[in-house]
Amino acid sequence: MQAQLISPQEDDREKGRDLQDFQRAMLNILEDFGEEKARFVQVQTATLNILEDFDTEKKRLEIMQTATLNILEDFSEERNRFAQVQTATLNILEDFDEEKKRLEQSQRAFLNILEDIDVEKGKVTNAYQRIEAVNKELEEFAYAASHDLKAPLRVIDNASKWLEEDLQEHLTAETRENMSLMRGRIGRMEKLLDDLLEYSRIGRSVDERYAEIVTGDALMGNILGLLSPPEGFTVKVSPGFAGIHVRRMPLQQILMNLISNAIKHHDKKKGYIEVTVEDNGAYYAFAVKDDGPGIPARFHDQIFKMFQTLKPRDQMEGSGMGLAMVRKNVEVFGGTLNLESSEGKGSLFRFTWPKQQQIKGEDA
Repeated sequence: MQAQLISPQEDDREKGRDLQDFQRAMLNILEDFGEEKARFVQVQTATLNILEDFDTEKKRLEIMQTATLNILEDFSEERNRFAQVQTATLNILEDFDEEKKRLEQSQRAFLNILEDIDVEKGKVTNAYQRIEAVNKELEEFAYAASHDLKAPLRVIDNASKWLEEDLQEHLTAETRENMSLMRGRIGRMEKLLDDLLEYSRIGRSVDERYAEIVTGDALMGNILGLLSPPEGFTVKVSPGFAGIHVRRMPLQQILMNLISNAIKHHDKKKGYIEVTVEDNGAYYAFAVKDDGPGIPARFHDQIFKMFQTLKPRDQMEGSGMGLAMVRKNVEVFGGTLNLESSEGKGSLFRFTWPKQQQIKGEDA
């Protein structure tokens, strides 16, 4: 077979075509490379975005981990607190059981006290009934002493007068003196019986005089009219009496006894007695002051007892009941009484008197 010869021109054209094909292939490759490069850039950008998102998520994860740890710590603290609360609750329940037991004991004790009160109330009721019975007996006795015992005294008094009249020619001076002394003792006994009856009735028996309202100056005028102070004695009444209104009794008896004692026990023929009153709100404060011989401190309690006098009976007529009745009246009607005195310096009797005087069987 005979080889085919190729001319140089054809060879160059062939090479030119090959070169063009190569160039076109290279261009295609470059185009493909540009697309791949673009794709790579996109992939790289996406990768960077993913990495950035990963960092963000990583930070979020770290925050969540930190929050989770904090929650776990708080949970541990709350768990500890819950355990403490649970322990405290158990302690409270234990204390509640103890308190419940104490309350039950207190209730039982209270019921026992109520039972004791009922028993004591019954005893008090019985005692009150006995006291009422005793008081009634005492009142009956006082009435008997005041009336039945005075009858023979009057007989003795009248008999002594009749004897003195019938035997007048035969009586000596000494006999007459003895008869007079006997009648004096009879009078003192009658006065003692009257005072005993009055003392027993204080706070238990009243009459219309206990409801009568008078002014203070009218009260004092009546007292001074009944006493008729002897010549040489001055009784000064403070202006405060004109502005008060009081129940006549037993205030009249109290002031009369105090003024009478100041006159009767004075050691001189002349004396000065001052009677005052002050308004102290719910109470009146009365005072009776004299310039007499005074009372030694050792006798301050004794003089308020029944039948007590500081002078012998022969030197001082009286039952010894005056100050005892003063004290009982003041205390029964809700006041207080005290004495300020010393030997040689006069005496000052002070007592308080409630404005709302309570009368037995009447509201204040």
